[in-house]
Amino acid sequence: MEGFCMKPCLFDSFADMIGTLSTAAVLRTLERERGLLESDLAHQRFSSPMEVSSILSFCWFVEAIRQRWSTFAIPAPLTHLAFYRTTLHRLVAAGELPAEAKTRFDETFGPNRPAATRLFA
Repeated sequence: MEGFCMKPCLFDSFADMIGTLSTAAVLRTLERERGLLESDLAHQRFSSPMEVSSILSFCWFVEAIRQRWSTFAIPAPLTHLAFYRTTLHRLVAAGELPAEAKTRFDETFGPNRPAATRLFA
């Protein structure tokens, strides 16, 4: 049963945490979360590869925007993408990310994204 978790889902915990933070704290938290998840992957400590990939994809996207690097997408469920879009808009509105981040998000994760990223649509 997709989306069903006996224990708190990683994405749900992540979304709750990011959703309650001030925009000033979101970028630092994304950096820390990315580091923790990368370490978990390196040591094979993860419970849901799809959720880890989704969250890491968003963290890497935000870092790529900040560093003015190219962006790429990893498949993610539409519910995750909706949360990521809302979070990105918060960061742009607060001046934490440039306005172009919204356009790049839509180009990377939007409805016209490459077929490989539509696996969970």
